[in-house]
Amino acid sequence: MEEKNTWNLKEIFEDESKLEWAIGELYSYIENVKSYRGKLASGVDEVYNCYKTLEKALEWHERIYVYSMMKYHQDMANQESIKLYKRVEKITAEFSEAESFISPEMSKIEDSVLESYLEDPRMKEYEKIIKDLIKSKKHILTEEVEEILAKYSEVFGAAENTYDIFTNTELEFKDVIDGNGEHLKMNAALFSNYLMNKDENIRKQAFESMYEIYKKHINTITELYLTRVKQRTISSKLRNYESSLDAATDNDDSNVGVYKTLVSQMNKYLYLNHEYMDLKAKLLGKEKLNMYDVYVNTLDVEDRKISYEEGKQMVLDGLNPLGEKYISMLKTAFENRWLDVYEKENKRGGAYSVSIYGLHPFVLLNYINSSRDVSTIAHELGHSMHSYYSGKNQNVINANYTIMVAEVASTVNEILLANYLINKEQDSKRKAALINEQLDTIRATLIRQTMFAEFEEIVHSKVEDGESLNAESLNSIYYDLVKKYFGEKCAINEEIKYEWARIPHFYSCFYVYKYATGITSAIVIASKILSGEEGYVDRYINMLSQGGSKDSLTLLKMVDVDLEKEETYEKAFEYFRKNLEELKNLL
Repeated sequence: MEEKNTWNLKEIFEDESKLEWAIGELYSYIENVKSYRGKLASGVDEVYNCYKTLEKALEWHERIYVYSMMKYHQDMANQESIKLYKRVEKITAEFSEAESFISPEMSKIEDSVLESYLEDPRMKEYEKIIKDLIKSKKHILTEEVEEILAKYSEVFGAAENTYDIFTNTELEFKDVIDGNGEHLKMNAALFSNYLMNKDENIRKQAFESMYEIYKKHINTITELYLTRVKQRTISSKLRNYESSLDAATDNDDSNVGVYKTLVSQMNKYLYLNHEYMDLKAKLLGKEKLNMYDVYVNTLDVEDRKISYEEGKQMVLDGLNPLGEKYISMLKTAFENRWLDVYEKENKRGGAYSVSIYGLHPFVLLNYINSSRDVSTIAHELGHSMHSYYSGKNQNVINANYTIMVAEVASTVNEILLANYLINKEQDSKRKAALINEQLDTIRATLIRQTMFAEFEEIVHSKVEDGESLNAESLNSIYYDLVKKYFGEKCAINEEIKYEWARIPHFYSCFYVYKYATGITSAIVIASKILSGEEGYVDRYINMLSQGGSKDSLTLLKMVDVDLEKEETYEKAFEYFRKNLEELKNLL
């Protein structure tokens, strides 16, 4: 790669001596944080100074951690980079343990005293921290118990770690045989590509190969998953939550009402997914769609090769409705090596955006000139701009926003780009393909993830009610949901009942619903931006600038998104319906 298409890590640390100096500074601040142990009840001065010291420690840690991670991800075979990354992981654990006393110690202070602290002008920037502390007091355990739980965190994560190792390294799949009799390697990474293959026989073989292995190991995976669920339900009770769902949503700055409204509204509009599956079946010339047909592109349009320079311009044009200042910052990112662009040997796969407080975000790409890569640029820069605005306007603590809003800005960018490309396209076949792609994205993110969320809710509820579950019962729960979500126009192949067993997100309990609420929020926001509503873009940028200084639901209400109300989801499904109707008309 040309240097201009790689990260400039010297922006972070000019050389190794500067890194070592920074590590020394971090350890110094960690020791200073520890010096406040046992003193936080002394008064507002100690609390303020403790948080200020913690901020400095967080700033140095973020800079050191991100630097080591990025250096490692540029070349994951480089032994020096591996060594540095492992070293910084150890420092991270030490830092976490050093500051673990703060919340338990603060929780011992009377509510009235904590509220009086907020009268001090210096504490204004810590208002959310203090209010959250008061709210969550009943869920914070004694200092001794919190320390013990922190030490056992690795043990509590054993089920997930075992699952990851088992499914990523020890499962051997039957080869797929193509029309020429050639044996094609089959694994989890290749599975999605096979399901998009035009050859139905290849799709069917891959589908059967995948679930044959999961069927073989379903009892082992069931035990791993139920162990994780039980661990979560027990810890939720220990922390005085009504349920594991209550604990998860509270931790997200959300609530059980949001979760249940999402699921209930999804069930109300499932007929739209049934209609979409019916259309896919007709396009494939089938009476009924098999589960291995769901992902195949029914509109055969060759993917254009798009150079990185072309892709950048498409992103700038597509995101133009966000205003001149936003576009100017995107140009700054492109021109100042915020992005590591192309794939290369030993580079980490995928894409992400990561931010360093006081500097700027960095984006990892693996650009291969596909149209999907252009969408990825828009997506990751959405994360970057969110972090840029929050970092410029908040302290290091408040700059971090929750997962509840983390995918909103990125998905808004994707939707704006997709609408730009659809409206610009003159060829009806290509326009139909672009609309179909957007429908597939919404189906996979809103509809499928809500199905996963409903599965999790059912399983956790049954465990909390003391019901004994096994592989057969989990398979049955999942199979019934697939039937409900995909409708009568799909042949619900028996193998699909094992699909739940290959979803790693289930080990991060109640995580997936945030994908669904995220795209719902993004659809509402993008639609209002495209409508040209006066002042709305400024309100949106202001919301991004708040970081995590307000709770997530309040932040979204700043841009007219209320996830507790049914009408919010109705707008998202109406957007899906309009796209579906436009696709039908083009065909």
